[in-house]
Amino acid sequence: MAKIATLKDGFGAASAGETHLRPIWLIDDGLRRIYIHGKGMVAVDPVDIGEMERNLEFWQPKPLAGKIVGGLGTIQGVSPFNDYGRRILTVRGPDGGPVRIIQGISEINSRYAKLLALKGKPTLNWDMRISTRTLDSSTLNRIFKKRTDPLDLNARLEVVRFFIAAERYQEAKAALQSTIDDFPDEVELVPQLAALTKRQAEQLLSEANDRADAGQYQLARSILEGFPLQEVSRITRIQVEDALKALNDPAQQATQLMERLRGHVAQLAANQRNSLTAMLDEMEKGLSADTLSRLSDYERLGEADNLPIDNRVALAIAGWMLGAGSGEQNLSIAISLIQVRKLVAEYLATPDDARRKAILDELGNLEGSEPEYVDRILPLLPPTLPWPEGSPSEQVPGMFQVATESCQYVIQLPPEYDPLREYPCVVALHESRAPIENQLDWWSGAYREQIQARIGYGSRSGFIVMAPVWSRPDQRAYEYTPREHQRVLTAVRDAMRRASIDSDRVFITGHGEGGTAAWDIGLAHPDLWAGMISVSGTPDKTIPHYEPNSRHLPLYMVMGELDGAKAGGAILNDYMTFNHDAMVVMYRGRGREYFYDEIPRLFEWMSLGSHRRRAMPREIEAATIREGDQFFWWLELGALKPGVAVDPILWDQASRIRAGKVTASIGPDNQIRVQRGPADLFRLQLRPMAGILDLNQEIIVREGSRTKRVQFDGSLRTMLEDVRQRADRKRAFWMTVVIP
Repeated sequence: MAKIATLKDGFGAASAGETHLRPIWLIDDGLRRIYIHGKGMVAVDPVDIGEMERNLEFWQPKPLAGKIVGGLGTIQGVSPFNDYGRRILTVRGPDGGPVRIIQGISEINSRYAKLLALKGKPTLNWDMRISTRTLDSSTLNRIFKKRTDPLDLNARLEVVRFFIAAERYQEAKAALQSTIDDFPDEVELVPQLAALTKRQAEQLLSEANDRADAGQYQLARSILEGFPLQEVSRITRIQVEDALKALNDPAQQATQLMERLRGHVAQLAANQRNSLTAMLDEMEKGLSADTLSRLSDYERLGEADNLPIDNRVALAIAGWMLGAGSGEQNLSIAISLIQVRKLVAEYLATPDDARRKAILDELGNLEGSEPEYVDRILPLLPPTLPWPEGSPSEQVPGMFQVATESCQYVIQLPPEYDPLREYPCVVALHESRAPIENQLDWWSGAYREQIQARIGYGSRSGFIVMAPVWSRPDQRAYEYTPREHQRVLTAVRDAMRRASIDSDRVFITGHGEGGTAAWDIGLAHPDLWAGMISVSGTPDKTIPHYEPNSRHLPLYMVMGELDGAKAGGAILNDYMTFNHDAMVVMYRGRGREYFYDEIPRLFEWMSLGSHRRRAMPREIEAATIREGDQFFWWLELGALKPGVAVDPILWDQASRIRAGKVTASIGPDNQIRVQRGPADLFRLQLRPMAGILDLNQEIIVREGSRTKRVQFDGSLRTMLEDVRQRADRKRAFWMTVVIP
């Protein structure tokens, strides 16, 4: 770890002269260099423990000198490694033609391999690093076999230690068993087989727990039930039994709760029993580890003798529709909520405007149609639209190819998808002129016919992955236009109507030109995303002007240090402050690539509890410089004033480029102040905000010398229309205030 002062002078700043202020940390793990702001990103000082593993060295015909590689063109092809750890890399040369470079592994450890350009034409001085994860075990075994003297016990054990450090325990056991067979006198090696079996079992147990956390309970159960208990220690057997119990307990608990509830319903009047029959069947079918918490009130008070039966039943029925902690004990309201929920779902699904008006009239006559109830019903609704006819893939389970009049995208649901469970989502933007299906393969793993599943990180982690078409078929570069934004946002909203996507955990990401698009769209609409990941993106035009928006959005940028088009330090330097959640990862000796090496860390980053969509702020400070970038949390701007918006296509011809400043705040006593800035017309989209905004009280809106007093009228129309159009069921706006 080194402390540096700035990224403005490029990423070689670690060797710059001394400065008094060094807030940025550069962390070098051999494979990549990571840049973060020291105070804004970590809670404790780091501990430098040096090299954690031994490097294995390989002889290679290295050149004595050569041209230093300052930039790397597009990689056009890579051959497999041969038995000597060498491969041929073909890149685009300075004249556009292909250049073939022979690379050889000179060092390797459990984390990365060091590749050098070998003797040849051209002769280059080039050190490239790749993750050891990207090398399959059969290739490594072939290389080790050529390197290792079979009569050298220490050399053989070095290979065993390598596989152990890389957590490839099956390969470590095979290498150790082969060594024991060839060196029978080394009896002290035999107990190590049992130790490796234990580590293998711990790895398998961890996989089962990860699958259970991702909602893949059947797969987790099959792993645990097929566990080789006779080969592991007593402690591991107990851990397996506990994990199986944790999987089976919710099903048993659900069965017991439903038996109790049916018994209680049987004691109600006939008309009440009949009105609850379908609801009980729905609850019995849908009750699982993911939905059991909805009945927490009933589980706690269902046997309370001092509570009437109808009150206990109401707790269960209302809890199923409103969520945990609803506390509703009025059975007539609970029964009314069943019809309210049905009408709300129909409103969101029907394209018939006349029918929607009729639904609003029907809701007005129902006891449970209070906005507070409807707001709690919305997040727990199953997806409101079915998949279009012909969209399910015939080959890949859980994959859909959607093409409507307004959008086009492909989407992959995780294994054991349950529409009653909320799933995090990756919105992956494709490289220009590349198939959108490539993004599903990268994030969820390529489909394997023999097991009829994807086994990539997205599938294993329980993420929904969708890839919208954002460009024209012949488009070479991202153009920063509102139309590109519209293609992406329309596709995301369509997917949220058809799949159970958690709107608080939607991450926008992309590769190459798609990475640039993700960067721009993420900053232009910071209220929509849990985070932004850009892989080999090249920020330009609007992105430097949207630094105020970046403070509200976790950022993760991945690039190669030899990418000639990489982002300049001046732009990224703006993110290296305590009020940003930003990380820059630069791979050593690499150019413009997809960096599959980084994917385990990307999912680890997205799974952090802190990386969720931020709560709606009391104060808004944002920037806009383009038509379409006019909505920020609860404030929507009207038409931008002349001179504020710059047409991205005519960007280089603009005489003045300066972003408009958007400022608004909610003060004490329900007072909202909007600063006159890039627009004269404003629309406030409001919902209750605990401790910030109370819609039961009068709201005072001030803009310049204008003051407007408004009161929420209790209507559901604004709320339901907002959800129907934006598809965000977690943050439905209850009322709209237009100024002037």
